[in-house]
Amino acid sequence: MEKNKVINFQNHPKKELHLTGYLSLPLRVGERAWIISNSGIHPTSEVEKIWEVSESGILFETKNIIYRLDYTAANAKTGVICA
Repeated sequence: MEKNKVINFQNHPKKELHLTGYLSLPLRVGERAWIISNSGIHPTSEVEKIWEVSESGILFETKNIIYRLDYTAANAKTGVICA
């Protein structure tokens, strides 16, 4: 994520989850995200909002959780970010 952009969710009621991995499918509002990390495949609930997309990661929100996903090298091979 870009260091000059700071999105602060401290007063937000949702849990924040920071993962390292990559998306198995394009990220779309209204659909589940499928995150692949060293610990396995993590499906999310439906995506409500995509906050930030960069070459190094993505920040998005579901019904209950705010996800910060830092990409691993595997993302460069698939090229999957969002649609």
